Amino acid sequence: MQGPRAGLINEEWDNAFLDHLIEDPLGLTEWQHMEYVDEAGSEGIELVDWLIARGAMDDQFGGEDPSTDHRFYHVPASNTAVGHLVMSNPVGKTDFIADDADVAEPAGQASAPEPAETAAVANA
Repeated sequence: MQGPRAGLINEEWDNAFLDHLIEDPLGLTEWQHMEYVDEAGSEGIELVDWLIARGAMDDQFGGEDPSTDHRFYHVPASNTAVGHLVMSNPVGKTDFIADDADVAEPAGQASAPEPAETAAVANA
């Protein structure tokens, strides 16, 4: 950690980010990267990685909403906060929507089995 914003803890902003990550991840794509640094400190830009991982959940492709299995936020006696978020994709088939008409499934290829339950885990 370095710079004048190192060690900044903004509990309100951190929790708002977690709320949006669960409920409105697409809305987070509109937040400027410098806002992460301004509001979450010099290492706050790592939260973009959380957003990238969240983008892989089925609800972003027309599937069901994931469940939030665990959420934890704590400010220990140090210069950084600790956040954990565990989300699980629902079990079942997802209807993927192709944006590109040129995308085609190879002839004779069997359809994939229904996905098993998966989880995205983020730790900061």
